[in-house]
Amino acid sequence: DRVIGGLERKSKVLSPREKKTVAYHEAGHALVGWFLEHADPVLKVTIVPRGGAALGYAQYLPQDIHLYTEEQIFDRICMALGGRVAELVKFGRITTGAADDLQKITDMAYSIIVLSLI
Repeated sequence: DRVIGGLERKSKVLSPREKKTVAYHEAGHALVGWFLEHADPVLKVTIVPRGGAALGYAQYLPQDIHLYTEEQIFDRICMALGGRVAELVKFGRITTGAADDLQKITDMAYSIIVLSLI
């Protein structure tokens, strides 16, 4: 865990409500990924704050591919949105915890646009 996620940040104390939100957010990524054909398999999900700004993370076992099809990118986008959707379904609101997810989605969407222009 420390190698991939960094040292546990004991100074980052989350309230029970925040822990629950992070847990549902990360579970949303894992659950959506489970049902998608082109998503990487989930290796681990944690809500222990580590390293940078992440309050938790879902770790995947990446496939050994370097070129992605449009369908594969769409599945990855859906998996990245799974955390936000889980928050919305469970709590009726979305938090700022998904900012990194939105940046990843933006990058993937951009690659689809570039792919379609070729």
